Amino acid sequence: MTSAAALLPPLLNLPTTTAGDYCSSVLSTRGSEVWWFQIGAAPYRGYSRPFRDLEGRWWWRSKPQFSYPMDLFVPIDPTPQLPRGRSIVGCQYPVPEECANSLLHFNVIANLDSYDLDAVAAAKHRAVRKGLNSLTFHLLDARDNVSTEEVRLVWDSHVSRTRWNRACGPRTFKEWWQPLADMPGTSIVGVRERVSGQLCAWLLVRIIDNTVFLDTLASRTDMLMHRPNDALIFFVLFSTGRTHGGRRANFFRRSSATSIELFKQSVGFDSTGLPARYQLNRLTRVLPKLLKPKSWDALRGDWNPR
Repeated sequence: MTSAAALLPPLLNLPTTTAGDYCSSVLSTRGSEVWWFQIGAAPYRGYSRPFRDLEGRWWWRSKPQFSYPMDLFVPIDPTPQLPRGRSIVGCQYPVPEECANSLLHFNVIANLDSYDLDAVAAAKHRAVRKGLNSLTFHLLDARDNVSTEEVRLVWDSHVSRTRWNRACGPRTFKEWWQPLADMPGTSIVGVRERVSGQLCAWLLVRIIDNTVFLDTLASRTDMLMHRPNDALIFFVLFSTGRTHGGRRANFFRRSSATSIELFKQSVGFDSTGLPARYQLNRLTRVLPKLLKPKSWDALRGDWNPR
C-alpha cells in the first residue's frame, strides 16, 4: 500500500445516517426512489419506495413488488412478516446458511477495515495509482447550479457510452438531482483532472447504518484515460474504511453486464452470493419461471446470465 499511500489526498469523512432516517427522507421527498439510479429506470413513480416489516426492519423494492431488506448482512430468522400489499410478487432476504434455499447475488465487501490496494486486482494497481496522481477529489454540492450542470454532462456521456439508464435535459436533471442535498447520509464525490479542472467522474455514496452503498457512478467517456472510476471507487472505500471502521459495502445486484461485473470484482467486490431465502406469492410464482427463466435461475442462485 505504501506506493499508493503517498498519492492519497486527505481522507474523506463522509456523513452517516440510520435506515429509519434515510427511508423516512425518501418517503417525504416527492419523486424520489430508494436509490438515485432507479429514478431514470423506474417503470412507474414510487416503485422502489421503502417500507417496514412487522418487526420494524426496512425494505426496498428492486423490481415492482419484489423486495430486499436494507441490511443484507444480518440473517433474518424467523421468517419476516411483510405488510400486505407491499411485496406482492415476493422477496428475498439473508438467512443462516442451514435455512437457505438460494443465494443473494449482490456485490459486497464484508469489512472495509482492511481495504487497501491489496484488495484490488493486481492488474488494477497501475490504474488506481494513475488516477490518484492525475485527479483531484472534491465533495460536490447538489444545490450548486454550476456543478449540477457539470454533473449532468458527465451523466449524459456515461449514458451514451454504456446504454444504461437514460439521459435528460437540464430542467429534468435538476429535479432529480437537487433533492440529494437534503438527504441524510448522502455524499457526492467528484474527481477533476488536475491540470484542466474538468469534472471527469462522480460517485453518489450513501452510508446507512453499517453499510456503504455505492448508489451511482458516472464518468465522461473522453476522460477515461485518467482512470477516474478506478481511483474514485478505491479512494472512497479506503477513506470509509479508515474513518468509519467496521463498515461494509454494497454495490448492488450482480447483473448480466459482464464488463461492469468484472470492474466491480476488480476493485474488491464479491458477488458469489450470501445465503438467502426467496419467497414468491403462490398466485404469481409461475410468472418468473415462464416469462424470465434466466432471472428465475439467478434468483435461486443458479447464476447463468447468458
